[in-house]
Amino acid sequence: MTKKPKMRSGLDRLRHSIIFEGVLLLLTILTLKNLLNQPATHIGGFGILMSLIAMVWNFFYNYAFDHILIFLKHPLYPRDFKLRVFHSVCFEVGLMLASVPFTMAWMRFNFIQAFSMDIALTIAVLVYTLIFNYAYDAIFPVLPAFPIE
Repeated sequence: MTKKPKMRSGLDRLRHSIIFEGVLLLLTILTLKNLLNQPATHIGGFGILMSLIAMVWNFFYNYAFDHILIFLKHPLYPRDFKLRVFHSVCFEVGLMLASVPFTMAWMRFNFIQAFSMDIALTIAVLVYTLIFNYAYDAIFPVLPAFPIE
């Protein structure tokens, strides 16, 4: 008899998203208001809307990612470094499809400016995502998955 691996609950995924985006929003406001010489309210509005877009994407992306791992008979946890990198890169590429046009509109940037800013933010967020997810798994562990036969 094959036992279904333990997945994170919807409430756990919601907690993950809220903490992830809250910390990221604070870091974004503190960094970009000075780099772009923009008021904190303008950067904050941009960050809040980007956070909402990213939270929705995060929820559905991680749900699908876990189901793909199960379909491939790959254990959900623990996740090694290579899988974390793959997971993070795919997440950010998907998010960029929405973030570049949004950045162009909100910041009144042309495509090159918005794309450049998005690349810089994506690199920073990739590093943040790796660190955050390792810390989150350590603070809020999931019981080891049952082996899939």
